[in-house]
Amino acid sequence: MFTTNEKELRKSCKPCDHRAGRLIGDRLLEMLSQTTDGVGLAANQVGIDKRVCVVKVNKPIVLINPKIVGKFGKSYFQEGCLSFPGKVVVTERWTNIVVDASNHPQMVFSFEKDPLECVCVQHEIDHLNGVVMFDRAVDDWR
Repeated sequence: MFTTNEKELRKSCKPCDHRAGRLIGDRLLEMLSQTTDGVGLAANQVGIDKRVCVVKVNKPIVLINPKIVGKFGKSYFQEGCLSFPGKVVVTERWTNIVVDASNHPQMVFSFEKDPLECVCVQHEIDHLNGVVMFDRAVDDWR
């Protein structure tokens, strides 16, 4: 279901228009709902080369062409990934981020209230940029 091909996961995804992004986002949310251990999914994890990802920690969030435009504080977080089943690393992540996504009317929004949601958004945006969790691992966990 989810690609484990690291070569494919290391490619930056192409921008996506709003209509196609919405359809991809709905498909990703459906796929994510079929897992018991995932809270986020990026399009390239299922073989779609578009800048769309979803997060479902509290409520479903679809991000089309997201980018982090503000970041504050640092913390360590234990992460896993649907594309690397059974693997876990400790990463250094931002504790608060501001994201711009083309499908949201507000220019930016922040994920400061929920640490898991904040890390998950960073993890999924990393996927869209061709970055995997091992790239963010602290030295002792590489």
